[in-house]
Amino acid sequence: MPHKLLCGQQLQKHLTPGKALYFSHGFGITFNEQTGIVPPKDVDVFLVAPKGSGTSLRRMFLQGRGLNSSYAIFQDATGKAFDRVIALGIAVGSGYLFETDFKKEVYSDLTGERGTLMGAIQGIFAAQYQVLRERGHSPSEAFNETVEELTQSLMPLVAENGMDWMYANCSTTAQRGALDWWKKFRDATAPVFNELYDSVAAGKESQRSIDSNSKTDYREKLEEELKELRESELWQAGKTVRSLRPENQPTKGKI
Repeated sequence: MPHKLLCGQQLQKHLTPGKALYFSHGFGITFNEQTGIVPPKDVDVFLVAPKGSGTSLRRMFLQGRGLNSSYAIFQDATGKAFDRVIALGIAVGSGYLFETDFKKEVYSDLTGERGTLMGAIQGIFAAQYQVLRERGHSPSEAFNETVEELTQSLMPLVAENGMDWMYANCSTTAQRGALDWWKKFRDATAPVFNELYDSVAAGKESQRSIDSNSKTDYREKLEEELKELRESELWQAGKTVRSLRPENQPTKGKI
């Protein structure tokens, strides 16, 4: 990774005493044996980690809402690191800030990304969609019952007041089914989440990210993997269903 090491050397000469080194993720410091990032002792080192994508952060900032972020102080050389990290958290558009440390931030973040936030949710989507299709349901019905209802109707209710409130505002069949089945899914997936967390804590996930991202053909390989998702029947059905949403219909000529 000579280009990345060179960037680090270029940055280090500007880290004179009293300056601050800011991170948006605990990765570089926590796994410094893999990244080689060792900051000077006479600078402040802290992080503000928005809990969402950059796209969401910018969109919510423009809406005047803000996205929640975690913050952590790794090194307080000046005695002003707390003031600096809070100011930076506000500046990047955080809705509110909660305290953590570098290790906990990256352990929870890598687990969440691979788990319920991205990896697990895609796996669950794919499994349920496949079962419905194999049992004779159409692509549109399978997608609506797997993804569309969740993202468009139920998750907004969870975001508003929590899972219990979402349950309380659903049909009685949905309530009963959810209450009867959620522990089965918890028990089935808990071993996978424990395996995942152990892999994160052991540095296996960070090393895999470094190794794969450092390859010259990483972007090409990434596009191939994203293409597999994009062109799958599940997400092609999703593209069609999204196009049929009322807000995506032409307004010309409407009364």
